[in-house]
Amino acid sequence: MKGFFGFIFRAVIFLGALAVVAYVVKKMTQPPTGAGAKSGVLPIEPVKSLDDAPLGGAISDELLKILVCPEDKGPLELVDDGKFLLNPRNGYKYPIRNGIPVMLIEEGKKFQDKSLIHSANGAGKEKSVAGKDKSASAEKAS
Repeated sequence: MKGFFGFIFRAVIFLGALAVVAYVVKKMTQPPTGAGAKSGVLPIEPVKSLDDAPLGGAISDELLKILVCPEDKGPLELVDDGKFLLNPRNGYKYPIRNGIPVMLIEEGKKFQDKSLIHSANGAGKEKSVAGKDKSASAEKAS
């Protein structure tokens, strides 16, 4: 009798383990459903290239104030109805795609417009004159 109950006990454990394995396999092979269905690592539709995105989009004034050219770290100007950020010192035009500035030097060079380069000599003279004025006023104060 003791052997019979041992056999029944082992059979129940085996069948229970088999049921758990079958449940897990079934859940893993079913497509996801419900709220967590879209929470996977990969998107359902492939991500489109930013190069295909339309030019332009709204950019906040705060962002425009802090954006600088990645090459010379100078300020940029918004041009072409908000489609590009221009570096007036080298003519690089950085595209804005879906409201996102693409601040890559390669992109700026690709859209470079040398006709938009402002004279660096005029800006340099203003800085040097301002510097002389400051030093002259400092000498007067002494």
